[in-house]
Amino acid sequence: MQISFLIHNAYGIGGTIRTTYNLANTLAEQHDVEVVSVLRHRDDPVFRPDPRVRVRHLVDIRKGTPGYEGGSPEYRTPATTFPRAEGRYDQYNALTDRRIAEHLRAVDADVVVGTRPGLNVHLARQTRRGPLRVGQEHLTLDSHPTALRRQLRAVYPRLDALTTTTEADARAYRAKMRLPGVRIEAVPNPVPA
Repeated sequence: MQISFLIHNAYGIGGTIRTTYNLANTLAEQHDVEVVSVLRHRDDPVFRPDPRVRVRHLVDIRKGTPGYEGGSPEYRTPATTFPRAEGRYDQYNALTDRRIAEHLRAVDADVVVGTRPGLNVHLARQTRRGPLRVGQEHLTLDSHPTALRRQLRAVYPRLDALTTTTEADARAYRAKMRLPGVRIEAVPNPVPA
């Protein structure tokens, strides 16, 4: 099975990044796995992926490198697909919107996994027909502003599944979001000891 993770920045440090690599590394024992980072701000990831996990990026923001794209007009134009109410909105733009859309239209995977609400919106709207679309929630529904929750309610029915980190949050999504046909499961630790 081919599994593709879409993550904000696989080259940084943080809980979502660590969790994504842990899960990708474990899945790579039996599957073909890639981690696609929207942004790349350093040469090498902080967390080391298993050699079987492919890591690539969509937009290079490493200043002083031949691939640097942070100065392009498209990079300075606000995003229209990535939700304005999402906490990372200021780091998204027309270039990231376009590259994410191109990636999702062409991705050759059986399962595509988004790792934050704004990326899950892209996933729900733009993934080509075929792959299962799985949104991951690494925060909680109640931590999101009302405007973001409204947008998620409108597009999340296009997902096949949504995972949360707690059963309480899974219940909140089931009760408050009313997502018919979307499997909502709590996955507290995807890679147990």
